[in-house]
Amino acid sequence: MWKSKLLEFVKPFTHPAWGITHFKRVYELAIKLVEKQNLDVDRDLLFAAAYLHDIGAFEPYRQKGKDHSDVAIENCSEILLSMDFPEVKIDLVKDIIKSHMFHVKPSDVKESIIFHDADTLDFMGTIGISRILAIVGIEDWTPDLKSAIFLIQKFHDELPLQLYTPIAKEIGIERTQEMKIFLDNLAQQTNNFELI
Repeated sequence: MWKSKLLEFVKPFTHPAWGITHFKRVYELAIKLVEKQNLDVDRDLLFAAAYLHDIGAFEPYRQKGKDHSDVAIENCSEILLSMDFPEVKIDLVKDIIKSHMFHVKPSDVKESIIFHDADTLDFMGTIGISRILAIVGIEDWTPDLKSAIFLIQKFHDELPLQLYTPIAKEIGIERTQEMKIFLDNLAQQTNNFELI
């Protein structure tokens, strides 16, 4: 079955912020959003997109100067076809991948909106904080701890505005509160972030 082949394919893609554990969380969160809103969606599209949306951030796919989403889109047809994924669904998988990032507006395709919200939510709350802190000194987003804290603050302020579905917005409120508590405590313990 194509799903087990895809899971096997992505096993090497480990990373503290956007590796295989992130893929799984985003898929499970997308399904939660679907079920809580009683939506009729193609779960195969969500599964394929979840496990391929960030492959452009990994070798051998990563291309310097090229957005990881574009690289994933360029490569997903060949990967999915080699696993006997239905060819007629590949363009929809590409549509989902194209707009998965929080700063990109999703298309009108239900699955794209749901997936966008799930991926955005994974940058929020305790898990979002953990992901950002895990890449300090590893990724250009966070060259040092202070830049990571400012990114957490930025995500706290901006990501709730990038959510589209009602349930995602509800979850976003909870996750924003988690981030606020963290930031307030950290500010108190570091002389308003001066001692980081």
